Amino acid sequence: MKRVAVLMSAFFLIPHLFAQQSEIVYSNPKDTNTNYYIAYKPSITPTGLLLLLTSFGETPQNAAKETTIQTVAAKNGLVTVFASLQYGTQTFFIDSLSQLNLDGLIPTIQKKYSLTNKPLYLGGFSLGGSGVIKYAERAYGAKTLIKPKAIFAIDAPIDFEKMYYSLEYATKYSTVNIAKMEADYFIKRLQYEFQSTPYIDKTPFHIISPYSFSDTNQTNIQTLKDCPILLISEPDIMWQMEERNRSMYDLNTLDASMLINALRLMGNKNAKLVLTNNKGYRKLSGRKNPHSWSIADAEETISWLINQ
Repeated sequence: MKRVAVLMSAFFLIPHLFAQQSEIVYSNPKDTNTNYYIAYKPSITPTGLLLLLTSFGETPQNAAKETTIQTVAAKNGLVTVFASLQYGTQTFFIDSLSQLNLDGLIPTIQKKYSLTNKPLYLGGFSLGGSGVIKYAERAYGAKTLIKPKAIFAIDAPIDFEKMYYSLEYATKYSTVNIAKMEADYFIKRLQYEFQSTPYIDKTPFHIISPYSFSDTNQTNIQTLKDCPILLISEPDIMWQMEERNRSMYDLNTLDASMLINALRLMGNKNAKLVLTNNKGYRKLSGRKNPHSWSIADAEETISWLINQ
């Protein structure tokens, strides 16, 4: 890791509760777009670390404006970090380079804030959530990686073979421009990341995806049998049909339900699925969208994490 440089720090006063300090830390002071993080620190001695991964196309700065998770975490003594990885807003999170980045970033942050022997929690939104699940699978299956005490993911795509079929359908039949543009980009991105299509070879999809329904051995999720995991999704099907031309098959809710059900069948009693209603909206735009940080109740999420 390059010498870490602290560019700036700011203080925010939370009335009647506590003082919360934040700082932006860059691995390379000349690069303000990639490999950096924003840390929110409590005024009390930290009791643990919560590392959050953003959605594709989202900066840590914007993510921090879409949720109050970091505020609630600080109240409970956690240092919260929103991280940008090696490709910045274009990071795919489940790929090998992103995962290698996390392998080094986690102990670096723990050391900086004297949290090496304190609990580690991971959370993420959308593709960031996919990356969190992937890391947990690897960490619980390897002695050399730091295991999170608990993880959560907000409306994360998990089965990328299913995602491929869904995107393919959208490119052919969707009449919503934003949905067609998104599908066209991501189907090409999947072909690049997996170096294949499910029609040619499903093996890369089974290996790289956090979960694959068509992998009847359920290989990747075996290591999650002992990992507390919370998945949150808002299946607002009418909004999805009207605004994005999507069916239930296209929603990340389906992935979440399949993964949690599979883990429960394996004996994981701390595998939980939360489905919300009418909570999805983007704070920065003020627009309704069930695929948002806001579907995760900050108080309930932090309470669940620290009680595992």
